[in-house]
Amino acid sequence: MYEIIVYALRINYNEKETMKKFGENVKKYRMSLGITQERLAELCDCSSQTISGTETGYSFPSSKVLFKLAENLHVPLMYLFNFGEDPVISNKEEDSAIINLLSELSLDRKKLAIKILKVINET
Repeated sequence: MYEIIVYALRINYNEKETMKKFGENVKKYRMSLGITQERLAELCDCSSQTISGTETGYSFPSSKVLFKLAENLHVPLMYLFNFGEDPVISNKEEDSAIINLLSELSLDRKKLAIKILKVINET
């Protein structure tokens, strides 16, 4: 775990910035699941103040809570320390963009798009 924190600190972030960005990620994943801080605290067996402090960057969770956060947010631990492009959110945005584009097509074009996607998926 300490290697992850050291890595995050080495990429031009100081401790305060790392804690803030980590907290922003926790909040982003929590909100994407539609759960409250209180519910996440229950799942992680900690107080809602711990979650609040983590999300604001005021404090950093214990290793026990850290692993439970990743587990209950359904993401690998490294994602919480990913301060660049977010693979989970990016995939959801891409899926949403595809769905929006498909919804605008005529029925014939939707059928064609499905055939094309099947061919792409097979290769």
